[in-house]
Amino acid sequence: MAGHDLRTGLRALASGTDTVYEFEALYERYRLQIYRTIRGIVQDGPTAEDLTQETFERAFKARAKQSTEGSPGAWLHRIAVNTSISYLRRQKLARLLPMRMFTGEGTSDFDHADERSLAARALAALTPKLRAVVVLNYYQGMTRDEIARTLRIPPGTVASRLGAALESMRRALAETDQEGAPDRLNKGRPW
Repeated sequence: MAGHDLRTGLRALASGTDTVYEFEALYERYRLQIYRTIRGIVQDGPTAEDLTQETFERAFKARAKQSTEGSPGAWLHRIAVNTSISYLRRQKLARLLPMRMFTGEGTSDFDHADERSLAARALAALTPKLRAVVVLNYYQGMTRDEIARTLRIPPGTVASRLGAALESMRRALAETDQEGAPDRLNKGRPW
């Protein structure tokens, strides 16, 4: 579906003359992007699936309030980020995420490998707001201005959050690297 068709679909959504087909087209176009954004923020596949569904439910209910001038992707990402952060606040998972990395709560081999990856550990060390900016920038490929419009924050705040997030991730990776260094140094030695 082209950008013009999406905006036409949004106008229909906003006016209340939308059809199931038009909303379904938005869902099909953005479902995977929204899932990946949420997955990056909440760090849990099944939860991300549930929150993706919740995001589209909220979008459907709020369709009459959506401006037809804005990007439908930015609108949906804003709902997704807000839904993810609200979830983390409700569950108080922001403090517990790093612990989850070591307890291996994933259900599949892929989840276990993913949760043990350095990037996942570094992301887990971030607050939800910092994580949202990193996920939108690096995983969704959004520019600073697109992120600012999506999250409705100034571009300078986006830059500041990105800088703070990258510094925090560097520290987390350095700590991980230092924790593993003694093991690497002693490999193959009997003492």
